[in-house]
Amino acid sequence: MAFRLTGEKMCANSARPIRPAGTNLLLRVAVAFIGILLLDIGSQALPLGGNSKCSHGRGKVRRVIRCLKVEITPTVDKDALNEPICHLLVRALNGREVLSEDDSSFEILLDDRDINGDGIPDLVVLAFSGGAHCCWTYYFFSQGPRPALLTKFENNRDATFLEDEKTGRIYLQIEDGAFDYFDEVCHGCSPFPVVYLRLDGSNWVDISREYVSNYDEIIRDSQKALTPEERQRLKTLKEKPSDDEPVRDARYHALKIVFAYLYSGREEQAHQVLHDLWPPFDSERIWNLILETRHNDILCYTRKGTVCGPDALTSELRNPPS
Repeated sequence: MAFRLTGEKMCANSARPIRPAGTNLLLRVAVAFIGILLLDIGSQALPLGGNSKCSHGRGKVRRVIRCLKVEITPTVDKDALNEPICHLLVRALNGREVLSEDDSSFEILLDDRDINGDGIPDLVVLAFSGGAHCCWTYYFFSQGPRPALLTKFENNRDATFLEDEKTGRIYLQIEDGAFDYFDEVCHGCSPFPVVYLRLDGSNWVDISREYVSNYDEIIRDSQKALTPEERQRLKTLKEKPSDDEPVRDARYHALKIVFAYLYSGREEQAHQVLHDLWPPFDSERIWNLILETRHNDILCYTRKGTVCGPDALTSELRNPPS
């Protein structure tokens, strides 16, 4: 006798481990990115998004994706003179609300890949605030028999999703947005550090040390760009390095070198390079500012139980220190 599975039974079946990335998937990825240089050796960039989005109040999405019902619809921000925005509503098949949020735009990035390593496809939704340089919020949902929001993070820069060709695991390459306008310089002058993150279960793991060769390439490129004249000019400054010419480029490349050592786990070398390149009177101040900014940056999400990003500010406002 023929019969159809209910949504709940289909969700229960979705707990089966998904097949590893095969030839068909890799072929689709290769076709989508033909002619584009891969970002990392041994890694493949994943094609993201499509037409499943709403932006600035335009566009509508209604989809059932395995164990989740996703609705993205136009609305207005009544606190901003009815500015057109979008509303995201994610529910389980039984109607239970998983997430309800407003933002300038929402887009379904991935819905058929296992991001967190549990063998079950996850759903990734991207929100953008609509600002000139900020901000991107990534929502990660489990599509197992008990669908839920696994985690989220916000950053001033967008992320690239990569697949390790050896392990099949997906990870993120992302510039650390906490360093935007770092030490009072312009956005275009900001030397964003690169971070590599992987989602294990519902926890973010910093895997940057696994990509030392990528950081070494940044170091080599920045060292080549930093001429002896620029090094001397930067080192002998009598005031804090700024984004003014002619020290702007020297400042930028010097910090890119320092960040590459620091974020790849070579803190002692990073400190030494800063000491060698930076004006002596200012080196400890800028080093302490780097460490403070890094502590409150995207790596905050790798510390279990820590409230990060805008949620940290909201928490402080609700629970001010006594």
